[in-house]
Amino acid sequence: MATALTGCATTPFVARAPDLANSFSVAAPARTAQAPWFQSFQDRRLDELILRALARNLSIQEALAVIDEAEAGTQLARASDFPTLRAGGAAVRGDPDAIGRVSDSTSATLSTSWMLDLFGANRANRAAAVAELEAAQISEEVARRAVTAAVSSAYIDLRFFQESIALTRQSVASRKETLDLTRSMLELGQANRLDVLQAEQAVAQAEANLPSLQIGFDQSLNRLATLTASRTAELRPMLQRGSAQPVARFRPSVGVPAEVIRARPDVQVAERQLASAAARIGVAEAAFWPSVTLSGTITPTDIKGGGSLTSWSIGPQISLPIFTGGANKARLKAAEARAQQAETRWRASVLDAIEEVENGLSAYNRGAANVVAQRRLVASAQETVSLAREIYRSGQSTFFTVLDAERNLLSARAALASAVRDHAAGYVAVSVAAAAPLG
Repeated sequence: MATALTGCATTPFVARAPDLANSFSVAAPARTAQAPWFQSFQDRRLDELILRALARNLSIQEALAVIDEAEAGTQLARASDFPTLRAGGAAVRGDPDAIGRVSDSTSATLSTSWMLDLFGANRANRAAAVAELEAAQISEEVARRAVTAAVSSAYIDLRFFQESIALTRQSVASRKETLDLTRSMLELGQANRLDVLQAEQAVAQAEANLPSLQIGFDQSLNRLATLTASRTAELRPMLQRGSAQPVARFRPSVGVPAEVIRARPDVQVAERQLASAAARIGVAEAAFWPSVTLSGTITPTDIKGGGSLTSWSIGPQISLPIFTGGANKARLKAAEARAQQAETRWRASVLDAIEEVENGLSAYNRGAANVVAQRRLVASAQETVSLAREIYRSGQSTFFTVLDAERNLLSARAALASAVRDHAAGYVAVSVAAAAPLG
């Protein structure tokens, strides 16, 4: 009978593989063993910041604590497979018969109990605990990848603002040269007061752009300090000195769609959470069946002056859930609903993963073309400024030509810096989305 009923327990959960045959419209090279993806930038400062964040970030420390909690949960679940053994003792002095005779007695008790797992409740509970532990362990990898991406993005932004500040200062210097030229031409009668005022306004406009860019730099620096659990004053000397904007030297690593999705730690976490929820259904189902506990006690008692005696008992105890007011049905329904929610979250994580990889690839590939186009635009704008100044100096054009050329040059340089930032951000996005190795 017990053997037949044991077969009612739930079977181990196995996630169904999603259909990814038509995913990822952009072709990419196959995944191979390689160094951490962020080393493609070949930026020593970025590497140092990421390694510091991985060692000190508070989100990762929290994820490690969650793993410790889950490990304790598995130990607690495994403990149900073993009998419990308890011991106690007592010493009594008194006159139990109220006849003036004082007696001393000592006793010790040894008891044990063991619940037989006839209907798979303990087995299902263990499976759920193991799945939760696996989810916690993978969640730590999710945290590591999120922190790596956040540090990379903040660093890319910081270098962008740094480059923009440098470009704006160059523009200020260039416009001051134009202002000096205009003043000289005014003294020679080749320019008017309006030209001088417009040149002064051009200088002021460029200088007015600096504060917002400096605020962006400070905010990026503060973000990096938070991610690395460091002080801003500690990072500022290291990052204050200008450096080129990060540019990935290698293509992002993306392989076969199904393999990419399986490698995603967030998808793996969702799958293990689904496995845990499915196992909890088995725990709820087992509550409908009888529970059998084998227990026993041994109590030796020593009565001073009156000898000793030993009492003992052993036998099974059965508990039948005859009437629970619908509690067991409600628990089972709730467990099934939680499993359905977990399955929905797992399917959603697969779809989100596909979308993120597609978006990352699109941003990276189109970003490369944008950078090339912006570089051509900057070169053309630079040449236009030189020619406009020569023509203005010779008196063959108005100051508006020079002013317009300088504005276009600053705009083109800013657009190039933004394109480089977007291209680098695209590389980060596709690397994280495709679960590229962290080393």
